[in-house]
Amino acid sequence: MKKLTMVILAACALSFGALAAMAGARHFRPEKRLEHMKKALNLTDAQVAQIKTVYENNKAEFQSDRAAIKAAAKGSDARKAAFEKMRSDMQAMRTQITPILTPVQQAKLKQMMAKHREHSHWHDHTKNRDKAAPQK
Repeated sequence: MKKLTMVILAACALSFGALAAMAGARHFRPEKRLEHMKKALNLTDAQVAQIKTVYENNKAEFQSDRAAIKAAAKGSDARKAAFEKMRSDMQAMRTQITPILTPVQQAKLKQMMAKHREHSHWHDHTKNRDKAAPQK
């Protein structure tokens, strides 16, 4: 369960960088993420409403992704495929959110994401795992 939690948070981090870290939760909590985005990016009420709609429209997809990850055996191709699907879905959601933001907000979000990636334990873990993988 702890590993699944880290994976879910890491996927969110890839999408929203430091915003996901603020959620501090084991589950997808868009209300926490949105509150942090509102403060950090100085979102308008209209932007908050639009982003909330994006989250709501994608909620079922992410629940399905998490269920697929949980159901797949560790290290299996099915689990890898489920992670890739989640990454793809996160990218799609990011693509939906980006046009809602002003250019200044987009730049700030990009900066926050880069900063979070630099400090992400999950990112370091996956880099180290890939390096430690046996060569074929």
